[in-house]
Amino acid sequence: MTIPHYGVWVGQPTRYDAQTEQQDPKSPHIYLYFKDDQYSRKEPEAAINVKSTDKDTRLVYWFNRNFTHPILDQLASLDEGFHLLQSSEHRYRHYRHEESTSGLKGLDFLRTEGLVSIEAGTLLPSEETSDNDILDKLDPILTDAINQKATVYIFGSSYGSGIHDIHMNQGNSPSYDNGIYEDGALLFRFEDGHWESVFLAFASQEIPTNAKGLPEEGSKTLASILGE
Repeated sequence: MTIPHYGVWVGQPTRYDAQTEQQDPKSPHIYLYFKDDQYSRKEPEAAINVKSTDKDTRLVYWFNRNFTHPILDQLASLDEGFHLLQSSEHRYRHYRHEESTSGLKGLDFLRTEGLVSIEAGTLLPSEETSDNDILDKLDPILTDAINQKATVYIFGSSYGSGIHDIHMNQGNSPSYDNGIYEDGALLFRFEDGHWESVFLAFASQEIPTNAKGLPEEGSKTLASILGE
């Protein structure tokens, strides 16, 4: 099954909250709130995974504080709001820009050239070690984006009041959603012209993947590729 209502949501980040494992032991999230309409008080949320629900709960991350890529020119031209990047049966009619955004393709960690170098990923240590909180890594980027009034481009699956699946969405077992050119990400455009990127995946996800985003025969987990 592909990722429902996949697209990119453009807005202005305002604040974030982080769930503790006591609040949600199975799947805690960091919630980044943003505005996409200066005349509305509503703040949609971006639900960012803190860990996987798989047996191996670890995350893999790729951060770039000076990100460059050909797709950025297209993104910079988008209006604020949610932009659908695929046909989907799961549509929320009250959102602007619901029709598929022509000329802009979804992200794919494996197929979008120059987007992510898999081998350069960092595997977050296990819970038994001290340096294991993704928030410690994310906070400088999120805080700078909020304080400097950056524009955020959030790739993932919209659920109406927010967006989730902001991570690699392929290489999972068939019981989970998989797809190609439907990976999640956080991209920030700052007023001085530079961009910053956040790409996340789960250590248990396997590559390479087939045309449906499922692991191919002989695929390896990201953990094993990164030497763990």
